[in-house]
Amino acid sequence: MPNGLTFNHDRLCFELITLCLRSKYAKSFRYAQKISNYFSMSYVGQNIKRIRAVRKLSQAKFAELFNLARPSVGAYEEGRSEPKIQNLIEIAHYFGLSIDVLLTKELTVNDLYGFNLVNQKLDALHQGVPPSKQTSKASLVLQSQQLNYLVNHQKRDYLDSLPKCELPFSGTGVQRLFEMTGDHMVVDQQGIHHGDFLFCEKIDASALEDKYQGAVLLAVTKEVIAVGRLDSIENLELSADNPSFKPVSINEAILIELWLVKGKLSTHLISPKRIEEKVHSVEEQLKVLMQRMENIEQKNQ
Repeated sequence: MPNGLTFNHDRLCFELITLCLRSKYAKSFRYAQKISNYFSMSYVGQNIKRIRAVRKLSQAKFAELFNLARPSVGAYEEGRSEPKIQNLIEIAHYFGLSIDVLLTKELTVNDLYGFNLVNQKLDALHQGVPPSKQTSKASLVLQSQQLNYLVNHQKRDYLDSLPKCELPFSGTGVQRLFEMTGDHMVVDQQGIHHGDFLFCEKIDASALEDKYQGAVLLAVTKEVIAVGRLDSIENLELSADNPSFKPVSINEAILIELWLVKGKLSTHLISPKRIEEKVHSVEEQLKVLMQRMENIEQKNQ
């Protein structure tokens, strides 16, 4: 473009599209779209690649964070396509950037480290409070949706339709909330109750480590979603905390996903007085039994 000549991309695109709509000439409309796309070239692909490098994320991990297909991330970085506006909003929000900066500025490593620091300082100045913790978003799978999840867990449209929950803590991988079914993890009214929401992080079932021994896992199979404590890494056996329930052996042939349960959201508030009362009752019964034994021994003497 010659020096000194200003260019208003939005105005030109508007005029071209208006013209072709008035003339109802489809070929002109396609040309208008191509011109619009040419002048709309952004830095988003380069910036996604730079963000991945700084955050040490593979294309697959980056895709999982935003429910994208891995080839789509490669296409963004190579300039063959660009993310949808909703994906741009999610990427910018997750990494603490503005959409304008993500699209129009080639980010540097210092920029990526500096944006979060500046935003935290501004929040502290404007609100007079310490900067808030980093949050994370997780899709929610309700009890009523579990069967649909087994069937459609790989479909992006279905995953996008799931409710999204923003949690006040961050994770390192793909996160999801599952609504608990059953009370087999409850002992003396303590534990994971039916209807609790389990905060889960996806793990690789083929690379289970000793550190997961005794951890609570959620296994998604082709038949059911099972929750239990990992007893055996070799056999992938999940046991219930309640001894009345038998352990469940997960057949790896039908295993779809494996999740580490990192926490729960619960509305079951159990007063500690109930436990204290139960202990006190047991103590009183023991005292009565001991007194009876003493009486029997005295009679025998």
